[in-house]
Amino acid sequence: MAEAFILLSFILLLLFTWWQADTEKRSLRLADSVGEMSEDQKVEIISGLTDGTFEIARALRAAGIGLQDQQAIEDTEKYSRFMREEDMQRLMNGAVELPPGTLLKLGEVVEITPETRLRVALDKLLQPEEPAITASRRLAEAAAAEEGLVDLLDRELGERIRAEGGDILADGTIILPQKVLFEAGSDKITNPDFLREFCAPWVRTLRTSFLDISDLKIEGHASSEGRLNQTPQQAYLYNLDLSQRRAQNALQVCLSSLTDPSVMNWARGRLSATGYSSARLIENEDGSENREASRRVEFSMAMNREKLLDEIRGDLASAESRVSLPKPALLANLGPDEELGTRGIPRVVDGDTLVIGDRRWRLSGIDAPEKDQSCPMLGGGVIACGKIASKALTDLIGSRDVRCEEIEKDRYGRSVGVCYLSDVDLGREMVRRGLARAYLKYSTAYAAEEEAAKTEKIGFWAGEFQDPAEYRHSR
Repeated sequence: MAEAFILLSFILLLLFTWWQADTEKRSLRLADSVGEMSEDQKVEIISGLTDGTFEIARALRAAGIGLQDQQAIEDTEKYSRFMREEDMQRLMNGAVELPPGTLLKLGEVVEITPETRLRVALDKLLQPEEPAITASRRLAEAAAAEEGLVDLLDRELGERIRAEGGDILADGTIILPQKVLFEAGSDKITNPDFLREFCAPWVRTLRTSFLDISDLKIEGHASSEGRLNQTPQQAYLYNLDLSQRRAQNALQVCLSSLTDPSVMNWARGRLSATGYSSARLIENEDGSENREASRRVEFSMAMNREKLLDEIRGDLASAESRVSLPKPALLANLGPDEELGTRGIPRVVDGDTLVIGDRRWRLSGIDAPEKDQSCPMLGGGVIACGKIASKALTDLIGSRDVRCEEIEKDRYGRSVGVCYLSDVDLGREMVRRGLARAYLKYSTAYAAEEEAAKTEKIGFWAGEFQDPAEYRHSR
């Protein structure tokens, strides 16, 4: 933010100085041309000294702006909304007080970089993000979130997995060699304690990541080798049956390791077992079959890509509506009693704050983690709960309209109110999902939702959910 402020301030200073330096140059040219004026023109100038015109011009000149710079006044008003009023005033006063030599040098700099280019650059900041950029940003955020989850899995399980000869792939798939769990030709698990100790943290880590994981799969894989004297087809069918039974038995032991009912329900809604026989062989560098590596059990996960695609489709639809509908038509959607800034597609500031237009909204009755706040997990490690809450609210809203009803103003001048996505109360939903606490100091509206999330260990309640107010006071 500090760098952005300095950059904008410098651009504004350049624009202002260009106007002032250019006015100085025009004044010099004007003095040279006075001798060339007609008598009528001179009389008009003298009359301006008595009718107040000169006094107005002098007042404007003292502020650094001439009458000919009406466009500069309009542009300054337009661009100044990037800054607080007092900061804008200090910037303008500082520019007026610069030495003449500095003003001319800055004026020359602006002439080298034409004013129009500066204005175009600033105008781009005021325009909505292009759909392609928005889609790229969403994809990059999703990739970064998945990468973070894989890193977390590696911290939790990587050392133990590799000690057994297994591995964690870049997409989060965990591979265990056959010998860790099964003897040759058998579907009986030889080391159920290891599998339980592995499965419980695997499921818990995935659940508390707050990513939209749609599927978990335990996969049985085999080599192409079957029993003695079997044909390739017979070997394939034999291994298909064996790999399926192995995957199912592993799933059963895995579920038995989950003692928390809420974690069990989450896992049952996503977990499945599949036997692939020899359909996905591992090959050596020369292309031949690596039979030992092919005999394995994999634990994989899949994200809900459809939701991400829906969000991108929503971005495209929103962009089309901006192009096809003029601004008055958009404003006409507001009801007769609605104010500007109470309805629209918001920008999410954090887990409990939105901006609609130029109006900032604090969701009433909730307190979400601060953006830089981290939350410890019961099994060790921490998660960036502040960023997670912010992203969760962003994903919940997507590119859809939100309607807010003001209750009061807080001490910072923000509107405090209840905001709705269709009929969904966003504050209530954040508390229900365990992503924010009920702000009982100010309201008990969501106390029941908090108690339910806390009891079922949903969201941040699966770990140690520090009160955001306590976190703020501790900094």
